[in-house]
Amino acid sequence: MPGQLRSLLGTIMKKPTKASDGRSAEASSGMKAAEKTAIKDDIKNLGFKNAKFAVEAITTLASGDPLDDKDCLLEHGVEMLQGLPLNSGLSEKVSDGFISMLWHDLPHPPPTMTGPTARYRRHDGSGNNPWNPEMGKAGLPYTRNVPPSKPKGPNLPNVEDVYEALLKRDGPFRPHPSGLNRLFFSFATVVIHECFQTSRENPWINETSSYVDLSTLYGNTDKEQKRVRTYKSGLIWPDSIASERIMMMPPGVVAVLLMFSRNHNHVAESLYSVNEDGKYKPWDQLNEKEKEWQDEDIFQITRNINVGFFASVVLKDYVAAILNTPRANSEWSLNLGKEIKQGGTRVERGTGSAVSVEFAVLYHWHAALSAADDQWMEDIVRSVHPNLGSIDDVTVEMFHEVMKVYGHKLFAPGMEAKNWTFGNLQRGPDGRFKDSDLSELIKSCIEEPAHAFGAHGTPASLKVVDLMGQLQARDMFNVCTLNEFRRYLNLKPYETFEDWNADKETARAAELLYGHIENMELYPGLMAECTKPAMPGSGVCPGQTTGRGILDDAVALVRGDRFLSYDFNANTLTNWGAALLQQTTPGAYGGVLPRLLFQGLPGGFTGTSTYVLLPFYTPEAAKGIVQGNKVLEKYDLKRPPNDYDIVSVQTQEGCKKVFEDRDSFVVMYQAAIRNCTAGHDFMIGWDEAKKHDARSNILHKIFFEEGFEKNITDFFSTNVRKQILKNSVKGPKGRRSIDIVRDVTNIVPILWLADRFALPLKTQEQPRGLLSLHEAFTAYLVLFMYQSFNIMPANEWKLKEGAMKAAAPLRQIFETHLKTQTGRLEGFVDWMAKGSAFEVGPHADRIYKALANTKLPIGDQVGDCIGMGAPVAGNITQQASLLIDLYLSPGYEKYKERIIQLAHMDPAASDRELQGFVYEGMRHVGVVPGLPRVATRDITVMDGAHGPVTIKKGHTVLIATSKAAMDPVAFPNPEILNPHRSFKEYTLLGHGLHFCFGARLVGPSLATTLREVFKLKNVRRAPGKQGRFVTTEHKLAGITMRHYLDASSNESPIPTSLTLHYDDETVVNGVNEVNGHSNGHATNGYSNGYVNGDAINGLTTNGIAQ
Repeated sequence: MPGQLRSLLGTIMKKPTKASDGRSAEASSGMKAAEKTAIKDDIKNLGFKNAKFAVEAITTLASGDPLDDKDCLLEHGVEMLQGLPLNSGLSEKVSDGFISMLWHDLPHPPPTMTGPTARYRRHDGSGNNPWNPEMGKAGLPYTRNVPPSKPKGPNLPNVEDVYEALLKRDGPFRPHPSGLNRLFFSFATVVIHECFQTSRENPWINETSSYVDLSTLYGNTDKEQKRVRTYKSGLIWPDSIASERIMMMPPGVVAVLLMFSRNHNHVAESLYSVNEDGKYKPWDQLNEKEKEWQDEDIFQITRNINVGFFASVVLKDYVAAILNTPRANSEWSLNLGKEIKQGGTRVERGTGSAVSVEFAVLYHWHAALSAADDQWMEDIVRSVHPNLGSIDDVTVEMFHEVMKVYGHKLFAPGMEAKNWTFGNLQRGPDGRFKDSDLSELIKSCIEEPAHAFGAHGTPASLKVVDLMGQLQARDMFNVCTLNEFRRYLNLKPYETFEDWNADKETARAAELLYGHIENMELYPGLMAECTKPAMPGSGVCPGQTTGRGILDDAVALVRGDRFLSYDFNANTLTNWGAALLQQTTPGAYGGVLPRLLFQGLPGGFTGTSTYVLLPFYTPEAAKGIVQGNKVLEKYDLKRPPNDYDIVSVQTQEGCKKVFEDRDSFVVMYQAAIRNCTAGHDFMIGWDEAKKHDARSNILHKIFFEEGFEKNITDFFSTNVRKQILKNSVKGPKGRRSIDIVRDVTNIVPILWLADRFALPLKTQEQPRGLLSLHEAFTAYLVLFMYQSFNIMPANEWKLKEGAMKAAAPLRQIFETHLKTQTGRLEGFVDWMAKGSAFEVGPHADRIYKALANTKLPIGDQVGDCIGMGAPVAGNITQQASLLIDLYLSPGYEKYKERIIQLAHMDPAASDRELQGFVYEGMRHVGVVPGLPRVATRDITVMDGAHGPVTIKKGHTVLIATSKAAMDPVAFPNPEILNPHRSFKEYTLLGHGLHFCFGARLVGPSLATTLREVFKLKNVRRAPGKQGRFVTTEHKLAGITMRHYLDASSNESPIPTSLTLHYDDETVVNGVNEVNGHSNGHATNGYSNGYVNGDAINGLTTNGIAQ
């Protein structure tokens, strides 16, 4: 009623229309009335429910946080709008906000497209922004950011006077205050030339793209790109670089770019090996059109990944050093390409980049030139002008002559870019420079300090370059003044020359040259201004304005690049490539360059060397950083040797010689063992036979009980069946699936270790345990790899750190059991633990009692527990997976058929032959490439048909048992499997003193695993990627090592997944034949006695329970 009354009064009070026929204004105009209700009135009329919702909605939307759509916030909002009158002011306001929010949900226009045109970078940088494809393209004029608004007078000072008064290096060499070195500025030179290459014919033109896209390596034009491409499988020529400008730079610049050249081919080969979409085929099976497509696709995706590495080095090594991040004991870095939302609105990214004249001026970092590069530059000049008196006397014409001479050398008749050389280094027959030569050069760059930024820093060898730079900035580019640039960057302008540079002589000289600070030109103003102090947040210590400009430019270059922001994902990188770029190098404070150095120069660095983990700092500065961070003891401060490449012996004859010569070749395990056992030894680390054999005899008696092999067979048979039954997934028409690696072969050996050593596993049955199966598996695996195969420097830090972390809880478990399984507390502890995850079973009880009876120090006993158990995870788990994969592979069908027959025979009659298939399979797919030793003297080993192998003292030699296993002298027709071969013929498990301690476990455990798996009816691979290993290959001392991609496409040293299919025998034609139809009897006639209960392929719940 009140509403009707209000409406009536409103009608009465309404003014009459002036239209002759009495029409309303709305009817006369044909337009709806624009009058809206007041928002405050609408709110009053909302009611409590809608008013409460409005407050909550406004708060949530204003925060910009993601909406929980299950709260139905949008739906309630629509419901509220539906209840408001059409002329509601509140409705209009909320509707407008609703539309704005939905509009901002998506970018406009979309920043990328689908298809190869969007996946591939173009050689000239065009197409980065698909809607403005010319932006940032090579060959376009520089852009301008800051308008030169202040008129310049005709009396600007002579540029040579400016150089002499403000820029010329004088006095003693001033080392960089943060300890940055020659290598840092070598890399900086590459970064600068990525985006700034002024044309010599037309100085307005930038001949490179405005992106950090490795155009220095791949070229800016189609013609330049052809210099490096082989046009085969996406590869480039060994150690090739497309840019002649880079080849004319100091040697360190070329050397650091070569690490990315080498990385390209490593990535390309891995991309082909991974073959993520299954689209790549063997090269010799392709026609010409298919070859062209496959080469182009691998090359372009490889380039994307390699540019990803380059950008990562820029952000995580280069910018980190600029900001002094390692000194802050931090791995923090700026993620410039990420999606950022502010109040629900996205901050632009991937929209393109175009470098400007101001930054072309800013990056003349001549003051930082090291003494070595200064000397190199002078030597280059004098080689062309041998009669030159003072280096100060070089003219522009003379400098151009130097460039002309060296440029002509690169393009002499018959000279190809793949044969270019530098720094007196020579290429080998394979086209590569020697690793040792590159290692020496890079280490020299690491040791050589850079010069400090600031006034009076440019050496005489670059005087003429400074003069040309000033003239270009002044007369050609007509750039803004220093203070105009500062105002543009929102920095406070300098008010006086003393404000610009506190050194009175420098400030006075500038005042005499320019008269007023507002007249200070950009070039000398940037180069001679006061520098930033060395402090957290400031590491490169440039001029104040330059410091801000560097960061502005980094954000623009990376965030503006679609391939490094919006499209920096699996679409342009593949899943494997995206995962590869997320990996870190422990000990490097987040740095990525160490990975490229380890990979490109595998014998050049030790795994904990500051030379490789902090490569942009001098050794003295690096020592100060790690000392300040209280981690000095973790690092190797010595200069690493250059040629510590691993050497291998590859024949059965050579392997046995090295195994047997314990005076010349010693084991290297003990140091790693001590790190994991709180300083205690394990017998595999001893080369003295008497000491080794005494402990070995003790442990053999403890570990191998009477009936050991039968116990192993029973345990693995029961638990392999149990895991298959437990983890199989039902499919259509009686098909079942099992991830045989993740859910069986990587689990059962850990269950066996848990039984042997009473590990308190946390499972569904025992939720109060300490270690999950995966944690136990990972702990043992990293212990095995660290103690037995820590020979690759790139893995050393990660393995050591992981092993020491993994060993700590295991030591506590073992020590607790050793103390409580003897003495007065034993009965009480056993009573308390009964039925729990901490219960000590009979095998563990026997082992701990026997160890305690040895009276060895308890630390030795704990070390023995770790030493006896670690190889199980590394060997048995992986070997079982590899054998199953092998016998399901093409070419092994007849062996698979025989294994299936043996699997259904009485074990007593079939076990020896089945173990023969284990050892023969191991010949073809062994777990490790070999076993390492260290040479105690210079020695030459006759490696059978492989010839003599010379090994230097201190070098690691790999006894390549994987190669020896295919030695045709020891194994005639090695590709043919002979399961009846004598076990004594193999060296797969070692030879002599250090023959594998757990060898008795290998045969029965793996044979039993094969028996249970191949007992499954019609067992076969799952189709597609699920049913095969996806691998990458790495070379080590001439031996191929495989890495396996896990569920996140990360590389793993061992297999993590392999899905098999098999048929459920209880289902025939889709009908269950067990319940009430077959009386519990197996349908295939070879159930091996497991027919009581719900039979599935011989797997029974009752049999397992028994």
